[in-house]
Amino acid sequence: MAFISSFNNIAKYFHVRNDKPVIDDYIFQFHYKLTTNILLMFCVLLTSINLIGNPIQCMTNLSKKDDVRKVINTYCWISSTFTYNNNPDFHQSSNINEDKIKIRYHSYYQWVPFMLFFQAITFYVPHWIWKMWEGGKIRIITNDLRGLSMDSVQERLAKQNKLVQYFIESFHMHSTYALGYIFCEIINVINICANIYVTNKFIGEYFLTYGFEVFKYNENDQNHTDPMEEIFPRLTKCNFYKYGSSGTIQKMDALCILAQNVLNEKIYLFLWIWFFMLAIMSILALLYRIAIITQIIKKTSSFNNIFKLTNNTLMMSSLFRKCQRII
Repeated sequence: MAFISSFNNIAKYFHVRNDKPVIDDYIFQFHYKLTTNILLMFCVLLTSINLIGNPIQCMTNLSKKDDVRKVINTYCWISSTFTYNNNPDFHQSSNINEDKIKIRYHSYYQWVPFMLFFQAITFYVPHWIWKMWEGGKIRIITNDLRGLSMDSVQERLAKQNKLVQYFIESFHMHSTYALGYIFCEIINVINICANIYVTNKFIGEYFLTYGFEVFKYNENDQNHTDPMEEIFPRLTKCNFYKYGSSGTIQKMDALCILAQNVLNEKIYLFLWIWFFMLAIMSILALLYRIAIITQIIKKTSSFNNIFKLTNNTLMMSSLFRKCQRII
């Protein structure tokens, strides 16, 4: 019995409450529930790997001591590494004239967990704004109709009729409520587009076409450079400077292995797919909402005339339900 009681207590945290009011639609929930949790999961994953393992390992012929290697690893991690564009063979050579070759610097990798955490917050903000704006109104007016109830059929119908009567009497009195929800939907669209833009800037303006390039590489010609390794290289170079015995500054070329980029390339491929899917769904949902509002505005004048001509509650309830089906 004690085991069953403990299991029931744990199950409460995972049980979906059917008495909790729903104040938004599935597209809205994709933003603050699914996307936020995905970003936080990636953030925790990368942070754990960085704390447990070694996110960067650099090697050079001039340093064979462990303490010197640790210094080089720390320096290259907090500064930036670089690769040579469009030629992966350059990674393994130190005798290259860097002035004649285009260099791509990579300074994002140490900030990826922080960026993911910040993005998770931005996806939750519209829900928080809507929750404050909504103020628990749906919870109050549907308090007796949600969840399991021991009421008889007649009592439940009476409560439903009472709710219908409330909507009839307060018709056109919740415009601010509706505008608040639409405003938060607009914020969702702006937020997902802004996240795509910021992510594109964050990884060097390659995010917009990242997914297309990966799929194109996998399906067609694989003789070109893998876009995953080009944007998220696993082997990079780093220049470390130190004072020599004579007091002059000596340059040390180091080859660095970025193990974290093995995950970064897959994380951002998933985010590319999900962000663009979410952006399309959000824009379509907003356009649908605007079309519905336009349709409601067209019907407002005729509906107001009906209100002026009759006070019959049953007739108004029937009209309300018919309009609800149309809307």
